Amino acid sequence: MNELYISYLELYKQSPFFARKKLVEAYLKIRNISEVARIFHTTRKTVRKALQRWEREGEEGLKDRSRRPHNCPRRTPLHIEIIIVSERIKTGYGRDRIARILCEKGLEVKPSTVRYVLRRYKLQGKYKRCKWKKKKRYYDFDSLYPLQHFETDLKEIFDKGTLSEKVIERAKKRNIPPYQWTAIDVKTRMRFLAYSYEKTFINGLIFMIFIIIFLRAMGIRGKITFQTDNGEEFGGKSPSKLDWLNKYIFNPLGAELIHIPKGKKEWNAYVERSHQTDDNEFYIPQLELCESVEEFLWRALRWEFMYNTRRYHSTIRSTPYEKLRKEMVVGKYIAMFPVFILDKISTMYELFFHNPSSKGGEDVLTKDLSNTK
Repeated sequence: MNELYISYLELYKQSPFFARKKLVEAYLKIRNISEVARIFHTTRKTVRKALQRWEREGEEGLKDRSRRPHNCPRRTPLHIEIIIVSERIKTGYGRDRIARILCEKGLEVKPSTVRYVLRRYKLQGKYKRCKWKKKKRYYDFDSLYPLQHFETDLKEIFDKGTLSEKVIERAKKRNIPPYQWTAIDVKTRMRFLAYSYEKTFINGLIFMIFIIIFLRAMGIRGKITFQTDNGEEFGGKSPSKLDWLNKYIFNPLGAELIHIPKGKKEWNAYVERSHQTDDNEFYIPQLELCESVEEFLWRALRWEFMYNTRRYHSTIRSTPYEKLRKEMVVGKYIAMFPVFILDKISTMYELFFHNPSSKGGEDVLTKDLSNTK
């Protein structure tokens, strides 16, 4: 033949269908498989395979086919895949947590298996670029002692973006407190909770003081630091008020109150993230079941104890209490900070923070301290 042929490999890179078609056309002219293979610089097996597919199916047989194997003996059983998919749709959890849940139910599944199943069913989570990624605060965990540094924040329970209006209205009728006060230990992730009907500074102060008293009663003697935002419920933006609080209230108790920089909520990332866990695992499934305030407080205490002693934390690779026990010897009672309503105690705050030397019994917490030297 006088025609010049491009090699089969070069044609295949451009279009596999076109390359096979050229092999068939050349064979119809030459009628010799070996000669066609020599001209296109390929093997006789390749030419023969293209001819067989063309004879059986015509040009449809020259198109690419799936290389998926007919049998997959090591593939995860279908019923396990259904359980993984349903757990992902129901909870939205990641591969590690789903694998942990299934292992607790008696199904030995590896995180890698969960990952492959989620990928196969196109249920992988979308990557979210965090605008605070470069501004994240990092702690020196090697130098931190357990129950030494607490991130503290206030959460509004009745969030319309999380709870339905029906659940919120039902909770309000049963006089459920709308505010949750949270303190989480950075080292061990131990959390302490309290509730209130009002978002006031005195409630926040009572909450932190009771944590100090509770930890001292449990034998914790080190310095305790509370890290909060600049909200009025934690002292506001006044540096003089913050200095006064540390000098006359926190320092005598072996503690300290610090504020994060303005506009940097990511500095309190641990406590902020724990509020999402509260919504997903406590308020959404249990708030509508509460028939009274007493039942709500009992469920909240049970949730606090479960979070501290039984709920696995993927970052520390254990429960908070197990992490604490690795650092010190302490009983499980430390995981049961009494969950109470702060308003019932803060209404008597004059007994604790009354200044007898001031004229007319001036309240040292509510007066303006901006000019205090």
